[in-house]
Amino acid sequence: MQREARWTDVSTGKVVHVVGCVTDEVFSFLGPATNALARTGVDQTVVMIDELRYRHHVLSLHESAELMLMPRLRNPVKQWRAVLQGCRHALEGGPLRTVHLHGLLACLVGAIAVRTTGVKVPIFYSPHGSRSLGQLRALGTLMLWLFRPVLRPARHAAIVNVPQEKMALDQWKSVELVESPVNDAFFNKPRNEARHPLLVTGGRGQGARSAELFAQLAVLLSGEDLHISFNWIGTVDPVSHVRLNAASVGVFERTSDDDCAQRLAAGWIYVALGGTRGFPLFLVEAMAAGLPCVAMDSAQHREVIRDGETGFLCGTERDMIARIATLIDNPSLRAHIGQAAREEAKPRFGRSKFNARLLAAYALLQ
Repeated sequence: MQREARWTDVSTGKVVHVVGCVTDEVFSFLGPATNALARTGVDQTVVMIDELRYRHHVLSLHESAELMLMPRLRNPVKQWRAVLQGCRHALEGGPLRTVHLHGLLACLVGAIAVRTTGVKVPIFYSPHGSRSLGQLRALGTLMLWLFRPVLRPARHAAIVNVPQEKMALDQWKSVELVESPVNDAFFNKPRNEARHPLLVTGGRGQGARSAELFAQLAVLLSGEDLHISFNWIGTVDPVSHVRLNAASVGVFERTSDDDCAQRLAAGWIYVALGGTRGFPLFLVEAMAAGLPCVAMDSAQHREVIRDGETGFLCGTERDMIARIATLIDNPSLRAHIGQAAREEAKPRFGRSKFNARLLAAYALLQ
């Protein structure tokens, strides 16, 4: 039996965040979001799977946010049933302002929870990955049935709206873009280039392919006469760690944003070799730190780099090596491109801009 839907007063009430696959990318958005919302006095509940390796990110959530940790289970069906129960409990725990779903599975489970509890509030969806909006469209009729409440999904965190009336999923339209912000530490850290050429890159617990490509680049450009060093900042899997060490690449854990900004400040050039499914946050952090960036041409990289102005996009490995060589030989070009990148990143990815866009999407701006 379907419950009679009940409208809530969305001018008051809490925001419920439902988190699916817990990743660094999700928390790079969710942490600043909970802090921005808390400053408006809005109550929040975060329903998430308790993933041990990401538990340190809990500290990035605002202390006022209620945290509902679902125990990690090996059986995926039982796991998402537990998340569904957590969602229902959160939705029934008082007046709601909106529900924000993070990730594809969280979108599915959260939508089911909204429908079966009978609440009708605005729903926001952030894929945190470039492919999931297309996956949602592929689900067709099922998604139309689930998303009869007001739905506002997102690319990165771009708010897309589906009104209460039935509408084909290919008619979704973006109404607000809320991109993950960059910590002020990256903008404020002065450039301090190493004595010899230093190429840097990194990852956030993923990107084995990127590590492999960076190791290959280090081998290609190795040579005592060149004096080029290579650093990887962030976590890597054990196999990638061995591969990087064998290529004489320094591997440094990312202990904090300030530590990462400090290590980026010493770099001469940031290289982005592999693609990314979602928002290229590490590349944006390098731009904010004032590094000239050389990236393989991809849809995600084109969204943040204007080729030849705020960085360089390369179609082949040979093009990338040529750009790197040019930047190593031309300090004034490095300084110019690095400064242009920082100036491009500040108004777009600064925390103040993120806060304003997020509150506008939630209609919380006065």
